Amino acid sequence: MANPGNLENNGGGQDALATVARASCPVPSSRQIWAQACSRIALIAGVFAVALAGVLLVNTFRLYRGPGNGKVRLVEARELAPLKTALREDPKNDQLKQKIRDLDQQLRQDYFGREKLARRGGWFLLGGAAVFLAALKLGGHLRRPLVAIPNIPARPADPVRSTALAAKAVTGTTLGLAGLSAALVWSTARQWQTTQSSPATALPAAAAAGPIDPAWFPSAEEVAKNWPYFRGPTGSGITSLPNLPESWDGASGKNILWQTEIGLPGENSPVVWGHRVFLTGATAKRREIYCFDATSGAQLWKEPVSLPGADTGEPLEVDEGTGFAASTAATDGRRVFAIFANGDVTGFSAEGKRLWARNLGTPENTYGHATSLTLWHNRVIVVFDQATAKDAKSKIMALDANTGDTVWSTPRQVANSWVSPIIIQHQGREQIITSADPLVIAYDPATGKELWQAKCMRGDVATSPAYANDLVYVACDQTCLAAIKPDGSGDVTASKIAWQQEETGLPDICSLLCDGPRVYTLVFGKFHACDALTGEHLWEFDTKAAFQASPSLINGHIHLLTAKGVMIRGEATKDGFKELSRSELGEATGASPAFATGRIYLRGKKHLFCIGTKDGK
Repeated sequence: MANPGNLENNGGGQDALATVARASCPVPSSRQIWAQACSRIALIAGVFAVALAGVLLVNTFRLYRGPGNGKVRLVEARELAPLKTALREDPKNDQLKQKIRDLDQQLRQDYFGREKLARRGGWFLLGGAAVFLAALKLGGHLRRPLVAIPNIPARPADPVRSTALAAKAVTGTTLGLAGLSAALVWSTARQWQTTQSSPATALPAAAAAGPIDPAWFPSAEEVAKNWPYFRGPTGSGITSLPNLPESWDGASGKNILWQTEIGLPGENSPVVWGHRVFLTGATAKRREIYCFDATSGAQLWKEPVSLPGADTGEPLEVDEGTGFAASTAATDGRRVFAIFANGDVTGFSAEGKRLWARNLGTPENTYGHATSLTLWHNRVIVVFDQATAKDAKSKIMALDANTGDTVWSTPRQVANSWVSPIIIQHQGREQIITSADPLVIAYDPATGKELWQAKCMRGDVATSPAYANDLVYVACDQTCLAAIKPDGSGDVTASKIAWQQEETGLPDICSLLCDGPRVYTLVFGKFHACDALTGEHLWEFDTKAAFQASPSLINGHIHLLTAKGVMIRGEATKDGFKELSRSELGEATGASPAFATGRIYLRGKKHLFCIGTKDGK
């Protein structure tokens, strides 16, 4: 049996051994424990970020794979091309149509799923990188030795408690990042399953269009009864619709049937089909399309136009007078199409369901894109001029009205312009007429093939052409006013320019108007007339006003809408202009008017106005 003295001696030995052990293997301080924890957290976050970056890189490659400029969407994938070609050869093949719809649906689900993965994954990647950098910085700070402060004792720390808390921090970070990964996978998978039913994102063309056949387009008679494009069904600004009001007053409300506030600003003109009026508006960050009831002014729907990845992050610079929504929309009654300054172009059903959307790239345009859309059969015609002629970046395109797919695209050796195209039929041949520095060019709307060109433009070309007397009339304030015979082919500069004059009446913004005998131009407040067959300048009338809107001809009367919202109505003859009345809207406007039976629609800076008599007479 051991005695107490031996026990004491034995205990003292154990204490001594413990002291030696602590001396040779010191217990880490709390700072060291947390520094190690930060290293583990940084490692976990770094692995998460690298893995997610790899996934997003592969996803981005798949999202923007394809020919062209690297931004070809999956919904334009090559798999559809041979099927569509086969359908054109056999348009009544219902089985082939269904196959195209099924494949289109699959591609759209894939596209929008990947689009959502890219958008959300980017935020998660940013979060993982932030955790990684914060953990590295904090760990480095904890590894630095503390500076002793004299006469202030160090606060004792509990290494055991610090170890437990650090372990919880590491575990919590691991579980949090794992949870983010699971949420990303779940939300993306859900997007893949539900994309088709979400009208706010996109709809498969066949489903959204409902009863619209892929080859459907309105008849010429239907188009003529409405105001579907910039300056009307022929792009001429001329109408003979009955019962249009001759005077009104915004202050008293005389003949103002209604006025409705517009959400976002825009310089585009209204387009009208039946009981619907369409407009667009935009700022640097937002783009919207509006539909109003033509009878009451009630807003039937408003839809945003948003394409992830379309904005590069760099501010889009446009002239204040042009804005971000200067291009007038186009409609065929069942669908409406719009384009914006950042290159977004989209199609909606008349009921407000998005059919398709794509981005053409931000155009290099001095003042901002302002060319309006027009339609030919079931195709949307887009003139996308930019940069200089030497840069060779301009083009004209035809997009499928149901899907937005490119039907044809033709390069243009011209500079940026602001001219809206018109479509004419001359001697049985349909032609798209365009004008820019330095060429006036005609194209076959079916194929995009160039038919003829005339070199007679120079500088900033913004005046849209006119067609009458079997002649195409074009103008630019830095060049000339000219008439071209549209029956040639190739370069017709020397052979088909009927006349041109470079002396006076050359417009800078407002489009041309031709009533047959005379061609009219608006130049800095002065209204000019030239003989339509010879180009001889006949007279000028000083309106003492400024203009952005193009002139209109209503049942033989000239209408000139000033920038202050005053409509000047008058009669023009070969001898001069006789002013008949002035009607004040009470709000500034830069958009050209639109017309329907018994009504005029004017877009002010803040409101859409409907002008007409209550009895329609």
